Amino acid sequence: MRSVRSSRVGHGWWPLLILALVLVGGVIWGLGSALAASPAPSSSSGKVVLKLGWTEEPDNLNVFIGYQDTSYEIWALNYETLFGAGDRNQPTLDLASEFPTQQNGGISPDGKVWTIHIRPGVKFQDGVPLTASDVAFTYNYIIKNQLANLLLYVKGIESVKALNPTTVQFTCTHARALGYMETYSIYILPEHIWKHVPPQAATTSYGNKPPIIGSGAFETVAFVKGSYLRMVRNPYWWGKKPAIDEIYFEAYQNADTMVNDLTKGRIDGAWGVPVAEFKQLQSVKGITAIAYPLYDWDYLEFNCYQGASSLGNPVLRDWHFRNALNYALDKQRLVDLAYAGLSQPTTSIIPPNVWTNPDYHWTPPADQAYTFDLAKANQLLDQAGYRRGADGLRLYKGKPIVLRLQATTDQPACQIEAKLIAGWLQRLGLRIKLTVIDSGTLTNDIYNYHGNTPAPNFDLVDWEWTGYFDPGQTLSALTTPEIGNLDEPYWSNTQYDTLALDQASAVDPQKRAQTIWQMQQIMYQQSPWIPMTIPDYLEAVNTAKWTGWTRQFGGTGGAWELEGNIASYLNLRPRAVAATTGGSSNTTLIAVVVVIVIAAASIAFVFIRRRHGRRVEVED
Repeated sequence: MRSVRSSRVGHGWWPLLILALVLVGGVIWGLGSALAASPAPSSSSGKVVLKLGWTEEPDNLNVFIGYQDTSYEIWALNYETLFGAGDRNQPTLDLASEFPTQQNGGISPDGKVWTIHIRPGVKFQDGVPLTASDVAFTYNYIIKNQLANLLLYVKGIESVKALNPTTVQFTCTHARALGYMETYSIYILPEHIWKHVPPQAATTSYGNKPPIIGSGAFETVAFVKGSYLRMVRNPYWWGKKPAIDEIYFEAYQNADTMVNDLTKGRIDGAWGVPVAEFKQLQSVKGITAIAYPLYDWDYLEFNCYQGASSLGNPVLRDWHFRNALNYALDKQRLVDLAYAGLSQPTTSIIPPNVWTNPDYHWTPPADQAYTFDLAKANQLLDQAGYRRGADGLRLYKGKPIVLRLQATTDQPACQIEAKLIAGWLQRLGLRIKLTVIDSGTLTNDIYNYHGNTPAPNFDLVDWEWTGYFDPGQTLSALTTPEIGNLDEPYWSNTQYDTLALDQASAVDPQKRAQTIWQMQQIMYQQSPWIPMTIPDYLEAVNTAKWTGWTRQFGGTGGAWELEGNIASYLNLRPRAVAATTGGSSNTTLIAVVVVIVIAAASIAFVFIRRRHGRRVEVED
């Protein structure tokens, strides 16, 4: 501005006009560069765009291969299920048009035949109608081909057939509990696409590349690994029309960068926020930091496999040995040090305060609860026959007991836990070898095979697991038939297996709850793994720019990345005047261009007037 003023004397108006135009051109060029640098368009393009960041991106977009939490988030948006989870963890109607009951003829008197009506007029994202045939195809595709990733959800279903375009009938081998039939994890696939996918490829090589066809509210149209995943609104969506046109899930290698982008307004939400940054975000205006439990828990896992091919230490097959180690874990200290208090100790893999009427969580009576008591742990190991040698190390068949303890590189909290646990176990006279390895290597060790025979190659594992919407399905993951699949500890218990079948066929929720409590009690005693903490999921959202974030559990849970509850995506609306906290707002850049254009025009006008004096009217 100083040079513009000084050029007023003796240089004419052309240089000034040229300078103004150069300034305008420079800003416009800068705006174009800023727009080109971001894969996501701004609302200035006429589209409403939601940008979300996470540090864990989907591992695979094929529902028969992927397993990361983020994969389930994408599937929940891209596909539909017969029933949904809802924001209060109660079944809701998704594709199904009503809940089946014995009164309306949806459930046969013996509970083995279920007739479900689906919504008429639903279309897939390519415009092809979705009918009962697609529902029957999806379930039969899983059942007939024994597709492991979703097999647990169809256990006990014998066959599925379409009675007409809007009616599908399930025939089961035994009565089925509501929780099993109203699961939200069977994504209805388009038969006209998936009938061409060989079952072998569905579980190995089929990547399900975008555009991905489902019937959900949004469709995945682009996925650049390590960068972003883009979804667009489904024009055929039958439900509430979202205000959002596009969603960008942006992948971050560095959580600090993600949090910085959130505070600068470059993204609208962040999931996987580190504890230190989370506490800082709690004081940032316009940002709401959210800590909430879900179905996740950290655990100390034991190799319980009884087979001769097991490569684990044989002492771990003795439940008395495993049970004693419960008293060597100070769970509150794990919460305080590994999670800075953003977690809670637990006694079960079924979390509290998640289900109501009934509450499926079981709490051990006070006189049966394990406390941190190293003296008690030592006493129980002595009683079980694991005596100390002259050097203080406990012995098994005359040799010191050496146990490998493994944690993963992608779970910093579990690494902290493992170091503490190693110290406590060593005080019991056990020699502990702690290693930190990547999750892929650990998975290979757990699911190691010799030919077709399981040969799990681990002793102790400190890791985390995420359960299912239905507690019975979570507990059934540790049944004998799931050894080598979901049963990570390779644990087998006949009574537990029987109870798992009983709860799966219990139509009465209260009776089912009693069976589920009993299963937790058995697991508590046998300790195939020791559930230690339920860590909070940490996320943050921009509430200055957006309204309609819908938190789960009636306002106490998360707002997004919930693997089934998509309420926020349907309810979000930009605020009338979008507040920004700085950063690269395209709206702001455009405003700057307008101001400079006006300023440049004013400068040119002023100097033209000064150069020519009064305006002269020219007649044609």
